[in-house]
Amino acid sequence: MSQKKLHKLDAKSPRTIELTLRVNAYEHELIKQRQTEKTMSKWLRNLALDSKPSALSKADPDLIRHIGRIGSNLNQIAKYANINERLDKETLNEITAIRKELHKLIESNLKNTKGGSS
Repeated sequence: MSQKKLHKLDAKSPRTIELTLRVNAYEHELIKQRQTEKTMSKWLRNLALDSKPSALSKADPDLIRHIGRIGSNLNQIAKYANINERLDKETLNEITAIRKELHKLIESNLKNTKGGSS
């Protein structure tokens, strides 16, 4: 839709159009864990419209430091891989461990953020 047509629509008009999204049980649980607004509708609308949900504006300084350290480790591994032009099993295990740790940190931060804002 062109900007001109979009501009003619009223952003304040009642919400009468319903959108449908299908997910499996696992995806539904992950979505519920990550929800940062009181209602699922508001949270998904904010995400879809590129608004900034309130919980995303709060960054845990410890998480930022941990992610920085993980990034440094990954850079060292990438340098090693580029120099040697291969990855050995130990290096692949390190990448897997880093990925798991990063996933845990992010999930933990999402749970803490959601729990703190409700």
